[in-house]
Amino acid sequence: MANNIKKTYILAIVNRDLEVFNKIKKFLLTNYNIYVLDLIRNNQKTIEVKDLKKKIKKYPISYIILKLTTQKENELIYNALQDFAINIPILNSVHSVKMCESRRNTFRLLEEKCGKLKFPQTFYSASEAINAIRQGKQIIIKLDFHNLPNFPKNDRIIGIANNIEEFFQHIRSYNENDLFFQEYLGRHEIINKVYVIGRWVVSVVSHNRLNPDYNLSPLEFVHIRVPIEEDFKRRIKRLGRKCGMSVYGLDYILTDNGPYIVDINDFPSFRAIPEGVSLISDHIYNLINIREQHFKAQTKIKSLE
Repeated sequence: MANNIKKTYILAIVNRDLEVFNKIKKFLLTNYNIYVLDLIRNNQKTIEVKDLKKKIKKYPISYIILKLTTQKENELIYNALQDFAINIPILNSVHSVKMCESRRNTFRLLEEKCGKLKFPQTFYSASEAINAIRQGKQIIIKLDFHNLPNFPKNDRIIGIANNIEEFFQHIRSYNENDLFFQEYLGRHEIINKVYVIGRWVVSVVSHNRLNPDYNLSPLEFVHIRVPIEEDFKRRIKRLGRKCGMSVYGLDYILTDNGPYIVDINDFPSFRAIPEGVSLISDHIYNLINIREQHFKAQTKIKSLE
C-alpha cells in the first residue's frame, strides 16, 4: 500500500516523550509513506541552526513538528523557523510552543482571550501574591518553566503558602522571575486530564500529584475515562484555535463553580491514551492532504485565468 503513495517529508524538532514519538514516526511511515526527518539525533544536547537550514533546503518539507523541553537555546530555533521556514506549516504554532514553556505566559493569554473558561487567579509578582495572602487566599508556588528536561514533575511544585511567613520560606532559595504564583483552590484528590487531537477530545481521571501519599508511575496515575460536558469541550477546542494548537492537553479540577483549568501542555505524551499514536498520525496526514488539495485547486484556478 505504501509503495503507491507519494513520499512525503516531515521535519521533527523533538526532544521529549521520545518513546511515544518514535511510535508515531513508525506509524506515519508504515501507513502513509511519510518520512519523519529528525533534526535532533543521538541525544544531542544542542540544536544546530545550520542543520535546520540544510534540512529545509535539501528536502521538500510538508510539515514541521515542534516538541521541545524548556531551554534558553530554543529561542534560536524559534527565530530560525521564522527566517527559513516561514511558509511551512507547523503542527502547533511557534507562538503556542513558546507560550506553554512559561506558566505565566500561558495564563496571561487565557485571561486575555479565553474569558469564558475558569482558572485560578494568577499573580505575576511576589508582591501581588503577598497582597492576596493578606486578603485570605492560599497561594500555590511552582516553577514557571513547564517542560524542564530531566526534572520530575513533582519537583516543579515548590509549595503552598497559607501565610506570608510560609511564602517567604518557600521562595527564599529561588529567583522570583523563575517562579509562578497562583491561587490555591484547595486539595482535590482527583485532577482530570483532557487530551485534544484536532476535533477529537477525551477526558481521563488522574490522581493529584500534590498528595504525598501517592507513589505511582505516570501510567498508574490514570484510571478511567470520564464524560466531558459539551459546552466545556467547545471552549477547550476554542482555546486551541486561539492559541494555535491542534494537539494539546490540559488539567482541570471540578469545583462547586464548575471546572477550573490548572495546567496546559502543548503536545503531551499521550502515554495514557492507547489510540493516541494512530489518531495523531491520522491527524498529521489529513492536515498535509488538505493543504496539498488546496494548493492543487489554487494552481488549477490560476492556470484557467
